[in-house]
Amino acid sequence: MLFIISLVIALFIAFCLDKPLKKCPAAFYVTAAALTVASIVVTQSDITISSRFVRDYVIGIFSRGALGAAFWAVVMWTGALPNGSAPIKKLMTIRGELSITAAVLTLAHIITFGMLYLRNLINGRTGSGDAYRDFLITCMLSIAMTLIMLPLTVMSFKAVRKKMNAKTWKKIQRLAYLFYAMIYIHIMVLFVPKAQKGREGYFLSVLVYSAVFIGYAVLRLRKAYLSKNEKASKLIPNSVCACAFVIPLCFSGILSRNTNTKTKVANVSPKAAVEVSENETTQTSTTAVTTADGTKTTTTGKAGTTATTTNEKKEKTTEVVTDSASEEATEAENTDEQPENNEQEEAQEQSYRFKNGTFEGTGEGYTGKIRVSITIENDTITAMTASADDDDPDYFDDAKNKVIPQIRNSLSADGIDACSGATYSSEGIIEAARKALEQAMN
Repeated sequence: MLFIISLVIALFIAFCLDKPLKKCPAAFYVTAAALTVASIVVTQSDITISSRFVRDYVIGIFSRGALGAAFWAVVMWTGALPNGSAPIKKLMTIRGELSITAAVLTLAHIITFGMLYLRNLINGRTGSGDAYRDFLITCMLSIAMTLIMLPLTVMSFKAVRKKMNAKTWKKIQRLAYLFYAMIYIHIMVLFVPKAQKGREGYFLSVLVYSAVFIGYAVLRLRKAYLSKNEKASKLIPNSVCACAFVIPLCFSGILSRNTNTKTKVANVSPKAAVEVSENETTQTSTTAVTTADGTKTTTTGKAGTTATTTNEKKEKTTEVVTDSASEEATEAENTDEQPENNEQEEAQEQSYRFKNGTFEGTGEGYTGKIRVSITIENDTITAMTASADDDDPDYFDDAKNKVIPQIRNSLSADGIDACSGATYSSEGIIEAARKALEQAMN
């Protein structure tokens, strides 16, 4: 969805603002640079953005590289469109300006995630297994793409281009094909595993990116073939191109289909179990009353049930004898019992491991701070929430669903299993919960 929105923005600027871009490109470069710097400052600072829409669709469109990729897609397709067509006539004159704008916007993604990868590498947070492999691939691709993009961007300025030999310039610019291929591979390495796990929106993203990049490659090869074989029939190359587009696109869809068959198990709150046991517990009381004629009446109660035992040989009507002395004795006994009850209540409160109330803690997630809030009542966690501004929402949600039920059920942050694939988010939640529980300890 983010890439589709970015494509709409890039196409609008390319087709509707082509004349201002051609006439005054510096204004577009400065605007792109300002937006890039702003997104970097926000993502690298401690600024908290509570709105998920702002994080994902305003800041994320720059930091995640979606807008830069959309501009690169317009630049790519400009070179793949048929010669003499109306779109190519409109776009070819501003292709250099579009590529410079795309490079400036891409720097937001390179710097934001470059800093993240560098911190993770220094701290040894590179994951293991497939996660470690993906980390290495994305790092190497990012470095290679940056080394290609920067000189090509400098060469796109007209002042630099005029000073270079035309053939040399054209040969160096062919590195752009490798750059485009690396963009697609980079995206697939990041998105396919998420799509396979059923992450919302990633399957569609894989198909959209595949359609854009595979479609470009097919049309570019078709254009190169027809330029060398102008008199050849277009039926065969068109048929081959259709197959070359559909087959890889279907393959990308099959590769990224949801393979996550795990089902979520409903967790029963421990408090509910306690409440049920308390409701099922009944108290039995026995009271013996001596009547005037010597008959003893025994009252045994379970939730108000009374049984009366009488002597069949005595009369049915009895009179309960009481006097003021017995009432005073009873009142004295009740008065003596009150301090004892208060002492029992205080002892019961002191026997709890944790204080009652709401306690908060923070931990280090994959990309930033994680905050956890725990509400405790009589050694039972009645509410627990976790939030993070910078962690990947999908991985963070998986971590919460895996970790929080364990902490609630065990009333501890020790021995908690992390969520596979979201290890650092899980560890951040566990660390924050441990700090909160330490504050609550009696």
